[in-house]
Amino acid sequence: MATILSQLARDGRLAVVDSLTVEAPKTKLLASKFKAMGLQSVLVISDVVDDNLALASRNLPNVLVVEPRYADPLSLVFYKKVLVTKAAIEQLKEMYA
Repeated sequence: MATILSQLARDGRLAVVDSLTVEAPKTKLLASKFKAMGLQSVLVISDVVDDNLALASRNLPNVLVVEPRYADPLSLVFYKKVLVTKAAIEQLKEMYA
């Protein structure tokens, strides 16, 4: 996992964000947020997946939102972009250090 994350960072496919939240459980809100970022296929690794984020993302075909413990190598390779929150980076460091 550490090797895959390192390679994603070198390829420019890994981005670290402060947090990712949506105000309401609306797919349209999250879709417009990703469109503004220029993302079409994205894996989001967030330290906390609240109900709004989970409900907003479940109907988007090329979006997967998971907590760090559920991130798997296949998903990391499959999605074109990986967004990771700062707190999730710390959790990943603890898990794979």
